[in-house]
Amino acid sequence: MKRKVLIVVPSLMFGGGAEKVASTLSLNLSRNYDISVLTFFHYDDIYPFKGKYYTIQEPHLFGGLILRYYKIHKIIKSINPDIIITFMNKTSFWVIPIKYLSKINAPLIISVNTNPNFHYRKRIYGKYLIRFLYKLKKVNIIVPVSKGLKKILNYKYKLNNDKITPIYNGFDIESIQQLAKENISDYKSIFNDASIIKFITIGRLSKEKGHKYLIKAFSKVIREIPNSRLFIIGEGILKLKLQKLIKSNHVENKVFLLGTKKNPYKYISKADIFVLSSLHEGLPTVLIEALACNLPIISTNCETGPNEILGGGRYGLLTEVANASDLVEKMIFLAKNDESRRNFAEKSIERVKIYEKRKFIDNWIKIIDDTLKKA
Repeated sequence: MKRKVLIVVPSLMFGGGAEKVASTLSLNLSRNYDISVLTFFHYDDIYPFKGKYYTIQEPHLFGGLILRYYKIHKIIKSINPDIIITFMNKTSFWVIPIKYLSKINAPLIISVNTNPNFHYRKRIYGKYLIRFLYKLKKVNIIVPVSKGLKKILNYKYKLNNDKITPIYNGFDIESIQQLAKENISDYKSIFNDASIIKFITIGRLSKEKGHKYLIKAFSKVIREIPNSRLFIIGEGILKLKLQKLIKSNHVENKVFLLGTKKNPYKYISKADIFVLSSLHEGLPTVLIEALACNLPIISTNCETGPNEILGGGRYGLLTEVANASDLVEKMIFLAKNDESRRNFAEKSIERVKIYEKRKFIDNWIKIIDDTLKKA
């Protein structure tokens, strides 16, 4: 009889990083375990999954807090899982107290995909909750998505090093490379023009992704390289502000906001340079996807993620965070240096292998089985 695994995630909404990882786990663990997925919110456009699906759909209001607690508790009790895996702190902050107060004995694995130093910079309660809740015995294992995050959780949050086991997110490299071969219909003339240097980025249009620095940087790059264009894939709350910024920098016909794309890989593969301008990350999946598409990369050297993925600059160029001038310099250098672009593209083929999906799944199976044996 298969052991029951409950995956708890805020939602499976298409476009989210943690949501995509939860989806991948459910699809690939279903052979070994009886999977259930519990979400706090439901959307029409979601990632595929396998297993039983539950959602609570409760508002985050005081009255809703009690109802949410009751619903989560009731669903967990009805599933009676052998082990629980939570994705993102907002789900862990609920499941840990429920597990503690309700005497739910299933071991708990927490996946941490963001840097709490930045995520809770203005919400200090989050840092205190991590320091307090994650130290409880009810938390069996903490799985950050990078070694950099492990160091932060260990040194800055004083979490037991023995409880922390990093697992890199896994990717179906072969599938990405197949999707990258598809033709594109929009902006075809630009993508097919070899004389145009095409910069591209992917990310939610929100403050932490640093798009304003990228747009400001590109407005200077284009003075040096007039035959260049910038494509931004993603949606978000800053869309109108970014459109105004594009207009105020007079690059309306040079910078293109493409929105969300079901298959972003066909755009990445036809660009020349991938740029990540994030202020902070956990493990930026878009960098790994760019490696899979054999694209040279420029990335901000934020506290966790890019430096680890790019091997300290061996597999791509690193720039200072929130420094448009440094970004301009690196963008111009790579755009003008064909040999460096080819060199990084060739190295990406080897580098991306450490993020193969099979390794990711095997690591998760091992950590689940080891935790169940110790429980």
